[in-house]
Amino acid sequence: MAYYSHNHNLAYDFTLFEEPYDNRNTARLRKNKSEDAAVSEGGAGSNQSITRTTIKKRNKTSPRKRNIGRIAFGVILGIAVMAMIASIIHGQVQLTELNQEIIDARADLAEKQSVYTQLEMKVDSSVSTTVVEQYAKEHLSMNKANNSQKEFVSLSDGDKAEVTMSEDKNIFERIGDAFASLWS
Repeated sequence: MAYYSHNHNLAYDFTLFEEPYDNRNTARLRKNKSEDAAVSEGGAGSNQSITRTTIKKRNKTSPRKRNIGRIAFGVILGIAVMAMIASIIHGQVQLTELNQEIIDARADLAEKQSVYTQLEMKVDSSVSTTVVEQYAKEHLSMNKANNSQKEFVSLSDGDKAEVTMSEDKNIFERIGDAFASLWS
């Protein structure tokens, strides 16, 4: 809220927005009361004297004891995540190695197919009719047949068939013929 001071300057009263003094320190007062109650429980006549420093030490150690389970869970979870990441990386490394082996095998196959094609062309060229004809002329002294070497056959007499039988028969054929003649 704005008001004029005695100097007639414009100013704001921030006290209207602040909490009362009792409300600001309520949490601090509650904490001090609980510590005082713990000290008073020990009593003045008892053997144990509990001071504020021991209470503070207890408050500091007790959250750590409660957090051991959380820390252990976090460590186990971290180890599990690291193991999963390591297995993924290991799988990727194996996949990369296998892909490289496939690429190498394909390159080797292409090279061997090229060699096969070259050898096949070499064999085809060595077995061509011109090469065979040239080898026959040079090494075997052979020539192409001319008209004087050609003999013509006349088939105007009709079709004939001649069956030639060999007179020399072995012993098994003779025994077979003997049995055949008995049955006929």
